Amino acid sequence: MAKEVEKKAAAEKPAKKSKLNIKQYLKEMMGEVKKLTWLSFGDLVKHTAMVFVFVLAMSAVIWLLDLGFSAGVKGLATITGAGTSQTAE
Repeated sequence: MAKEVEKKAAAEKPAKKSKLNIKQYLKEMMGEVKKLTWLSFGDLVKHTAMVFVFVLAMSAVIWLLDLGFSAGVKGLATITGAGTSQTAE
C-alpha cells in the first residue's frame, strides 16, 4: 500500500524545467522592454531637477539639525563641566 502511494506521488510531480535558456530569456526581456513607455527629454530634465532640489533641501535640513544638536551637546558639556580638564593638586 505504501509503495503505491509513493508511486502516485512520484507520478504527480511536475517535470523539471530546463535550467537556463539564454535565447528565450533575451527574447522575453526584449518583449518586455518594448512594452515600456519612456519619458520625454523635457520630463526627464524636470524630474532630475526636482530630485536635485530635494537632495539639496534635505542636505540643508540635516546640516541645520547637526548644528543644533552639536550646539546642544556643547551647552550640556559646559553646564556639567565635562568639557574642562581639571588637574588634582
